Amino acid sequence: MQEKIELKKLRSFGEIIDDSILFFKQNWKPLLKSYFYICGFFLVASLLVSIFNQDNTMRRIERGESYFSSTYFLSLFFDYVSFIITMLTVYSYISLYKEKGNEAPEVAEVWSFVKYYFFRVFGSYLVLTLCIIMGCVFCIVPGIYVGVVFSLVIPIIVIENSTLSYAFNRCFQLIKNNWWFTLGLVFVSVVIIFAATMAVGIPAAIVVFAATFLTKVSGLSVYSYATVIISHLLQFLYIYPYIVIAFTYFNFVEQKDDDNLLHRIMNLGKPAGNPSTVTTTAGETSPEEY
Repeated sequence: MQEKIELKKLRSFGEIIDDSILFFKQNWKPLLKSYFYICGFFLVASLLVSIFNQDNTMRRIERGESYFSSTYFLSLFFDYVSFIITMLTVYSYISLYKEKGNEAPEVAEVWSFVKYYFFRVFGSYLVLTLCIIMGCVFCIVPGIYVGVVFSLVIPIIVIENSTLSYAFNRCFQLIKNNWWFTLGLVFVSVVIIFAATMAVGIPAAIVVFAATFLTKVSGLSVYSYATVIISHLLQFLYIYPYIVIAFTYFNFVEQKDDDNLLHRIMNLGKPAGNPSTVTTTAGETSPEEY
């Protein structure tokens, strides 16, 4: 039997990618079970609202009206909720996996975490999104920079049971000197998901082209509906980037803890200095108690 993946461990760039894939292979059944049980309702609701919005948008465009309507904003809201639930499910699963000693948690346990953190993460991610948008307005680069840094905020909130303010400061501490490392991991995980999406999207595009060619149905109409449906059905693929980010978080935590341990070992036997000069890390104290 293959040994279970240990989360909190120092890893190289390639090891994070490899172990995140291995983690998914070892946990795909309970993880996808949690995903479909918890996210299924929100996924279907988001899909139905998006299809209704697509139909309404096409009618409004034909009449020369703006596509910004109540259904458009309702669709954005449901997509956002579905996105938050998916992200929360993955991080809650990983947090419980760690707490249970590398054992897969039950759906009920994951759901209890999702309920507990939902409103905290819902508001926190909204604030982070606004900060990223503001950063992009100022020459794009600041938005990209904080976007990479903020990728660690939600894992910190869920795994460390922290507030947004604590997670905000903690993510900058963890990612210090590791920004390019994190960007590379995010980029590679996105490329993997893009490749998986294309593997499904290309055959679907061929079917859409054939349906358009063999019938009198508008090609744009068929393509628009197909895009909406496929994009929602493939949302489970985004589980993988969240796993990569979680492994990145654990890698940085272990890295910082090792540095702090080495610092304490090097200072053994030395007289205590001014308490105000003693360096501590955010990981040494918990912001909240369970």
